[in-house]
Amino acid sequence: MNLNILITTAPFGNGHKMVATALKNAFINKGYNNVYVVDLFTEAHPKITETIKRAYIKSYDFGDAYSKLYYGSEKLTDKRVIELYRIFGLKKLEEITKEFNPDLIINTFPILSPLKIKNNNNKNVPVFNIVTDFYVHKLWISEEIDKFYIATNELQEELKKMNIPVEKTVVSGIPVRDAFEEIDNLSKLYTKFNFRRGKKIVLINSGAFGVFRDIKKVCIELCKNKTIQVAVVCGNNKLQKAKLDELGLKNLKVFGFIENIDELYKISSCMITKSGGITLSEALAVQIPLVIIKPVPGQEKENALYFEKKGAAIIADNAYQIVNSTIELINDPTMLNAMRKNMKKMYNKSSSEKIVDDVVESIEK
Repeated sequence: MNLNILITTAPFGNGHKMVATALKNAFINKGYNNVYVVDLFTEAHPKITETIKRAYIKSYDFGDAYSKLYYGSEKLTDKRVIELYRIFGLKKLEEITKEFNPDLIINTFPILSPLKIKNNNNKNVPVFNIVTDFYVHKLWISEEIDKFYIATNELQEELKKMNIPVEKTVVSGIPVRDAFEEIDNLSKLYTKFNFRRGKKIVLINSGAFGVFRDIKKVCIELCKNKTIQVAVVCGNNKLQKAKLDELGLKNLKVFGFIENIDELYKISSCMITKSGGITLSEALAVQIPLVIIKPVPGQEKENALYFEKKGAAIIADNAYQIVNSTIELINDPTMLNAMRKNMKKMYNKSSSEKIVDDVVESIEK
């Protein structure tokens, strides 16, 4: 069966695009080569999107404002104002549809305009949502969506409360790149990154935008402990990288955007990170214990609380707590092993493959 598959994504964090790419690769591996990934926000309204993106990055400094926006927007889902959001990017999507003629649309971000798209026979194109957090914001939800792919059994229960039938939900996990599930030669990775095998590595992952205000303080304090090595990934934040490089600490290695970040996950004993849904899924795949940097109220806080409840992460609210919790964790093999076991239980393997198989089966019915 030849299918035209359209995957929509958004530029807020790197995660949504990574999920879209993981899915595209999974479709291609199954022999479905007509896959088109579109960042609908940027394609449709580049200037507005750039402004939203800057506000999104700034939201890390204004947690209360973001919290009001995030939880407040849930209350708007039944009101007329949401119609503006429902048609965001619709014109662009209609242009793409005319040219590409998709048989199905998959959203990796809560975009509602695909629900209005009709195919050449004037029938609605089936729409599938992949919820990319361990919490489901109501913007993801519409009874018109054909199927929801979610991270946990708890979310399935939440969706039931929102009148979404169980047969419309699949507990698939959140897709990550295949590399996170591959077993590597760890000795080679230590050599590649020039780390000493006898010392534990603490990985600090400050995300695609490199947003982590107290990173310098945390690095200085952690590096006082000569029995550990610290690896920092700054993403696209060149200024942050330059400032950390200037510290000249012997047991600190600083990286910018790194393509194969999975390799650093695999050789690290624990990771200090923000709690974006995709980063947490990658951590589950590798079973790397987590210290979560004070989460912004909204999906990050919901994700963090879920991981804490499951015994897979420690939440730290300031630089002092981050350092103390990390050193405590790294020196406690029993706690590290318990966290790894909990993460193994939580992880849904081969999510992309599960989703692809289920989508294709749904279309063929």
